[in-house]
Amino acid sequence: MDRSMYGKFVPGTLHPYQCSIKRGTPPGCASQNLKLHKKIPIYIVENHHDVIPFIYRNIGSKHLPLEGSILIHFDSHPDMLIPTNMPADDVFDKEKLYKSLDIANWIMPAVYAGHFDHVIWIKPPWAHQIEDSSQSFNIGKDKVEGTIRLDCKETYFLSECLYSNLRDLENVKMVKLDVFTLGNTLQNLSDDLNKLRSSISKSDARVVLDIDLDFFSTGNPFNRMYEKADLYNQLKDIYFYKPPEEKKDNIISEVVNKRKMQISQLYNIFKYLNDNRRMPEEDQLSELWKKVDSMRNIMLSHYGDDEIDWLLIHDAGCTCDESGLPDHISTIEELQVLFSCFKNFLDVLPKNPTVITISRSTEDDYTPFENVELIQNKVLELLNETFQCDEPVLDYLSTISN
Repeated sequence: MDRSMYGKFVPGTLHPYQCSIKRGTPPGCASQNLKLHKKIPIYIVENHHDVIPFIYRNIGSKHLPLEGSILIHFDSHPDMLIPTNMPADDVFDKEKLYKSLDIANWIMPAVYAGHFDHVIWIKPPWAHQIEDSSQSFNIGKDKVEGTIRLDCKETYFLSECLYSNLRDLENVKMVKLDVFTLGNTLQNLSDDLNKLRSSISKSDARVVLDIDLDFFSTGNPFNRMYEKADLYNQLKDIYFYKPPEEKKDNIISEVVNKRKMQISQLYNIFKYLNDNRRMPEEDQLSELWKKVDSMRNIMLSHYGDDEIDWLLIHDAGCTCDESGLPDHISTIEELQVLFSCFKNFLDVLPKNPTVITISRSTEDDYTPFENVELIQNKVLELLNETFQCDEPVLDYLSTISN
């Protein structure tokens, strides 16, 4: 079954990938119906969300179960946001889903669809969007908005207005999230590989090993956008987010609602600015309006109006929260340390992955272009030393040719 057969699914009916596996069957019980690849396939894409069609293809061919796989996600970024306005039911419509995904929000729709119920984010020492932890939370469909939301109280989700109280969710699924730092030796600390191994070995579920090459070295492209105007530092003030002082439901709901209003107001200002090339008049008394107007004047003192993409600037502003995006271009010596840590991880992995996906993330300047080939070749070398891997599918070449 290829990707074209992953069509419209009506909740409560048999999923196109369900075949003989009944919905809700524990992964261990379903595994008897699953196939094994003779060699582990490796799919290499440019943009990270382009791994999803390959994962779904393996569900369709019954190498991965419909429900309950483990995703081990190497990355400098969690990629666990949710398409803000996407109807939850779009996860069961291939074409609508693919159009809604981007590099930051491809994991949680797959979790809501049930394909993964355990996500392990393995991050480098410079990534702090979610700190090392082990937790479970609920993901479901917001009863009012019809969108995917979750009840996790991490700042990463709160600042993006993705939180909903459990009582406001339906079609709820529980997801386990483990976050581990790998590469602590760069800071003269040790990696807790036993704890990592234990987290994976508790389940007999199948594993998707997902690697973003920017795990090894990453830049924040927004730091270098419109540098003459020191844009990113201005955006940090305009989009400032203060996390709730207490994790009580009523306080969190109030903070999230305020954040929604802030982001909505800013989007409206920047949308008007982009369409009309001048500030809207109706918001002149608001503090946000004044800050954006001041920033606009500074921008225009350094750049021509036709050089400025105001909606792109809004997108950059939305990355400004308590932690911000990581920005660490690794030296060759640091890369060697990280390669060694990655090999140590592969050696303690208690089960072989069913599928390996790799994202280059270089066209958007997250993985440094000058190092991407070195990193990719070394990662492939280490994977082939450890597992019986097939020749990689170089999907990114078709992206480049287009």
